Amino acid sequence: MCVACLRTQVDITEGIPKQGVLYFCRNCERYLQPPNHWVAAQLESRELLSVCLKKLGGGLKTVRLIDAGFVWTEPHSQRIKTKLTVQKEVLNGAVLQQVFVVEFIVKNHMCDDCHRVEAKDFWRACVQIRQKVKLNLLSRITCVTIATEWRLKISGEPVYKLDRR
Repeated sequence: MCVACLRTQVDITEGIPKQGVLYFCRNCERYLQPPNHWVAAQLESRELLSVCLKKLGGGLKTVRLIDAGFVWTEPHSQRIKTKLTVQKEVLNGAVLQQVFVVEFIVKNHMCDDCHRVEAKDFWRACVQIRQKVKLNLLSRITCVTIATEWRLKISGEPVYKLDRR
């Protein structure tokens, strides 16, 4: 089979996603690099291209990446397009090279740091205090009283009423 016929029969970009989603924090202008790392990157920069390629994941492991670059889009379109050139060896050592475009949709999502600042350093926490030691009555009442006072300082009102007998 000649290379032209082989190119029409075999798609070497089969396992690579053609669309993706990038999360962008508008306050600090950073992009999310999963699972929870935020990277500062300008449009059409090396850092943003790195985030885009990592977002494609394992699809690029089956092929050899030759070239990657951006395709120009309107800055307000919330779309980032990358043009990738990949190579792969197919039947009888023939090497195919293919160029394709991957489109990323930019969605706004506030990062944890900006969310904390926006909420005026509000923290949500759930704490459990457990003790497996048998205490005498006086120690038990003291522990419960201290824990209740500590909890009241945080939330302002008790979650349950204590019955001291």
